[in-house]
Order: sequence, then C-alpha cells, then structure tokens
Amino acid sequence: MQQAVQIQTIINEAMVKDIPDLQPLLGHRVQMIALDLEQTDEAQEKKKLTFEEFLASRPEWPKNRPPVTLEEMEEAIVKGAIDSADL
Repeated sequence: MQQAVQIQTIINEAMVKDIPDLQPLLGHRVQMIALDLEQTDEAQEKKKLTFEEFLASRPEWPKNRPPVTLEEMEEAIVKGAIDSADL
C-alpha cells in the first residue's frame, strides 16, 4: 500500500537550500504531499517473467558458449527422460 504524508508550511531559506526548485515559492504558504514511491510486493511480483514470457523475450545466447546442436539437445532430452524415470 502506498503511503502519503501531507503538510502545510511556509517555504523558507532552508527548504530552498535543500530543494532549489522551491525558490519561486519562497515565503509562500504551500501544501506539500510526499508519496512513498517504493514498489509494493504486488508490483514486484508483476515484474517476474513466466517461463513462456522469458522464452518469448528471445534471450541472447552467452558469447562464451558454443551453439548447441540438435543432436546435443536430443541427447539431453533422452538423458532427462531416463533420469526422471529412475525417480
């Protein structure tokens, strides 16, 4: 949940020193609202890609690895099937 703080104050020299963009408001009474911009857990979860989204993003193959041949892929599939059958 996003948190907010609301205050009313008069802009003084110290505030202008810390936030120079407030200079035009020096001496004015203002209402300031601060919003917490930290991401919520829900927003962070949305950033996680599913496996299908990861594959669809076409990740680049590492440059320090040679390409995988079709034969190597088939061998890995067979080995995985044999290993999972032993469970």
